[in-house]
Amino acid sequence: MDKIDSALHQKLAADPEQSVALIVRTDGDSTPHLSRLAELGLKVGHQFRLVPGVSVTGSAGAALLLLEENWVIRIEADRPVTTMQK
Repeated sequence: MDKIDSALHQKLAADPEQSVALIVRTDGDSTPHLSRLAELGLKVGHQFRLVPGVSVTGSAGAALLLLEENWVIRIEADRPVTTMQK
C-alpha cells in the first residue's frame, strides 16, 4: 500500500467510524475531485496548490475508500505544523 503508511491504514481500519483529519495528495489540481470527496462525506478544509491536494475531515471508513481512487497519490495524517524559534 504505497498510498498510505501501514500504521495509519491500521488506525483507520480499526475504527471506521472515528473522525479523522487527513491530507490527501492528488494527481494534479484537486478541484475536479471536490465533488467526489463530498459524496464520500469528507469535508474539505483547504486546497493546496504547491503540492496538489486537500486537507479533509470525516470518517476513517470514507477515507479508506479514497485508496481506490486513481487520482489519489497519498493519504497522510494532518498534523500541526510548527516552526523552529530561537
